[in-house]
Amino acid sequence: MTKRKQCAALALALTLTISMFGCEKDKETTQSSAVSQIKTSDSAQPSNVKVKEYKFPEFLNKIKSLDELSRKLYTSFDSTQYVAEVEEQPFEEYKCEKLLADLFFTYRDGRAVGLLDKSGNVVLEADEYTEITVVSNGILQLSYDKERNAPMQYMKYDSDGNLSDYKHKKFSADSLYKYESQADDSSTDTVYSFMIPDGKNVVSSDGSDKWDSVEKISADSIDTNKAYKGFYKLTKNGGIYYACFDDFYNYDIYEGAYAKVCVKVGGEYGECYLADHDDYNELVKMIDSFGNASYRTAPSKDPGLDFIQITLGLKENTKTEITISSDGYCLTDTIEAAEGEAVNKYFSYLDKEDFADLILWCEQVLAEEYQK
Repeated sequence: MTKRKQCAALALALTLTISMFGCEKDKETTQSSAVSQIKTSDSAQPSNVKVKEYKFPEFLNKIKSLDELSRKLYTSFDSTQYVAEVEEQPFEEYKCEKLLADLFFTYRDGRAVGLLDKSGNVVLEADEYTEITVVSNGILQLSYDKERNAPMQYMKYDSDGNLSDYKHKKFSADSLYKYESQADDSSTDTVYSFMIPDGKNVVSSDGSDKWDSVEKISADSIDTNKAYKGFYKLTKNGGIYYACFDDFYNYDIYEGAYAKVCVKVGGEYGECYLADHDDYNELVKMIDSFGNASYRTAPSKDPGLDFIQITLGLKENTKTEITISSDGYCLTDTIEAAEGEAVNKYFSYLDKEDFADLILWCEQVLAEEYQK
């Protein structure tokens, strides 16, 4: 090889070496820049993404303790409708205090209380009872002085104001009767009616006494502090309801809880149950409609990050817990699976607008359940 060719070859090799070195440096610089960009995006909020404004749902501050029986739809006996304060005295010789069942005036003689009819005739002398109240339609409860420590006495009354002795028996599930009934429409599906001792059926808020199922349950199966003597789970058209009885077979109908919602925004935390079947279906459809975000950022390590956690299917065999933080990260976790169903745990990345929409939904829709 001539000396000129040797010099040319040496120059070419040197040029390639310098070029390759430059490529490696560019590659390292690019990777380093990308890693640095991810590491420094602590807020996980791209500058070109503007999220809707949201705030902590104020109604959650009014919920002092969780209670599945938070949405009462119907009551068979409203005690406030059976008592009225006497504003103008109807009779000169008696000082009346209350009007009971629009039939009897209570009056006092010392500490004792008695009853007058609406014509002023004494129907029960004021001699030994110190309190008389209406405890159910057609039933009066008569109380002795507390120092006497004697059991309550009871009387029945009719629409004409006639009184008779009544021996009260405590609530017993054996006194309730479930039977197959005819559907309100032309459907051939089996429905049930549920009868209480006075011969009347348990009805829903729309007056219907037809239920898809009726099941006696224990108090422990419901998260509530309300005191009742008996609990029954009723279903109708996909909805879950509870009939809760007192000692006199008066009952309240509540809609059951389908989901539990926990929210933390701006350092404030609150939780509640979702107890409206239509709202629950709307929420599920809303969550199902969420797609993956078109951008990716690093998850925030901020312990004060806003989040919402929703437990779906509270009364179903499969329960799913979805936790979404304001940076868009979402954890879906099957916390209880029905037999034969898979247990799933996976992460996804949602648009930050989805998080804001959920908080706004709580503030605008879920809040209405607690204002009815």
